[in-house]
Amino acid sequence: MVDDSTSPFANQEVVTPVTVIEVPPLFIYGIVAYGNTTYGLKAIGEAVALNAPKELSRAMTIAKKPKGTLEALLQKQGIVCLRVLAATQPTKAAFKKTPETMEIALAGSVQEQIEEAKNIFGKEVKASDVFKAGEFIDAIAVTTGQGWQGVVTRMGVSLNPRKATGMRRHGGSIGGERQAKIMYTIPRAGQHGFQRRTDGNKRVLMVSEAKNISKEFHSYGKIKSDFVLVKGSVPGPSKRLIRLRKTFSRRAGAVKEPQVKFI
Repeated sequence: MVDDSTSPFANQEVVTPVTVIEVPPLFIYGIVAYGNTTYGLKAIGEAVALNAPKELSRAMTIAKKPKGTLEALLQKQGIVCLRVLAATQPTKAAFKKTPETMEIALAGSVQEQIEEAKNIFGKEVKASDVFKAGEFIDAIAVTTGQGWQGVVTRMGVSLNPRKATGMRRHGGSIGGERQAKIMYTIPRAGQHGFQRRTDGNKRVLMVSEAKNISKEFHSYGKIKSDFVLVKGSVPGPSKRLIRLRKTFSRRAGAVKEPQVKFI
């Protein structure tokens, strides 16, 4: 790609490590309306689409009759916010059949949320409808599991001196005699990996279709649907669900569209 940063290689073609994330379109199969109560938000109504993909029945029971129409839901009094019920479509990526379901909040005022809900209810939403090249996003996923690990691998503490102790990879002091407890800040052995993490500020270099990439990837295969090209790495192994969202951090300056020359 063409380096558009302020580095000494600015405006020159450079090799950049990226991650290719296949993003089949989400299907919006439901809308949930929330209202305020004494104890916080509470669902006051729900509308479910009847044209959901047949694979959705593998993850949940699909109602044969509508619980209520979208028009009746949006006319309820006391709506504070709307959220959509979305299902992935992994069959379009051709590596499993059972979809994942999730609830996603809509942005803007209540009226803007109502208009957006009308536009996407019972339809597919592609990554190109949400993201564009040059934006920064957050990747939320479960990291690769490493099992039970000691303090050196898990926390990166230094090895003990070779002649000072018979155990080099054990931790040193675990704290003072008082308080009579071990603080959470003390490095200890335990589970390493297989934990949900959010990797922030990943730059989107390209949002494109499968026909624009022909490479077959190790332990994955060919890309069969749309994909997002992200600069750097993301958590987790291949074929694991990754949630992508627009980053919450504030980044100064306008979005600069990168010039990707070759993949």
